[in-house]
Amino acid sequence: MFNYLWIRKPDFTNLPDTVEYNDYWNFRGWQINKSLKSREKIALEIIPPGSKVLDLGCGNSLLPIKLKEKGVEVEVADISDKVLKGYSESHIQGNVVDLSNVESIKAVVKKKYDFIIMFEVLEHLKYPEQVLAVLSEHTQEFLITVPNSAAYYYRFNLLINGRFFTQWIYHPAEHLRYWSYIDFIDWLTALNLNVIQTYATDGLSAKGTLIWLRKLWKNMFADKILYRCKVNGINAR
Repeated sequence: MFNYLWIRKPDFTNLPDTVEYNDYWNFRGWQINKSLKSREKIALEIIPPGSKVLDLGCGNSLLPIKLKEKGVEVEVADISDKVLKGYSESHIQGNVVDLSNVESIKAVVKKKYDFIIMFEVLEHLKYPEQVLAVLSEHTQEFLITVPNSAAYYYRFNLLINGRFFTQWIYHPAEHLRYWSYIDFIDWLTALNLNVIQTYATDGLSAKGTLIWLRKLWKNMFADKILYRCKVNGINAR
């Protein structure tokens, strides 16, 4: 149970001084994923053809390519020019953006979009409140995921092994903010975003027999959760 990637024993030796995301991708080996993750499959279903979409902090996701194939007008933005070069080979327009700098966001994000996607991004930012405030002026809906820091295996590992989750690969500074499912709902609401649907995309499964449990009790048994949020929309969660 406790060999899960994010509850491993952390290695604090030989860490780089800072997180440079071109170096990060050189360390991991950048290539576009060969398949869609669970959260990306849901996003692909949600977004209709003809939509205008911005995938912020796209990393190496296959989703922008699949959206383009569906007839979606999709753009990407990332802090790494290595990432953008990879997407340009698939004829997807991209811009370098530093999400820790509000002025950088304003310089890049100028159009209106039907959806802005931010998958596994906000936890890397010191002031994600400012980021969403700026982006809310440019979209009707957000599709967001962040790790659920209250997932059952994190709780059990702390109880049994006395170790906090290690939600980083390259450097401990990768993740700066942490939320449970309950916390994140409250946080989004405080930012005047209406959560119209949440999806437990990963977590407790037991070979598919217990997926219903993570859907019923997301705060305990869901690992990754997709939040669909409207800007000044109707809250129907």
